[in-house]
Amino acid sequence: MKDWTVLTLALGLMGLLLVITIGDFYVALEEKRPVDESVINLLSMAVTGIVGIVAGYVTGKSNSEGQ
Repeated sequence: MKDWTVLTLALGLMGLLLVITIGDFYVALEEKRPVDESVINLLSMAVTGIVGIVAGYVTGKSNSEGQ
């Protein structure tokens, strides 16, 4: 159950980021403006979050198997 929760959380977050990124890039191309800096910041924080989710899962899984 924990496996599916982590997988769903990570995939959902990556999907949402993909939609936001493609949307902002499309609007930037249409309006001939640079990409919004807040989207770049969002992506960098979200990648850190995904790494944290996966690292927490792997650490928790290895601790529960060792006991």
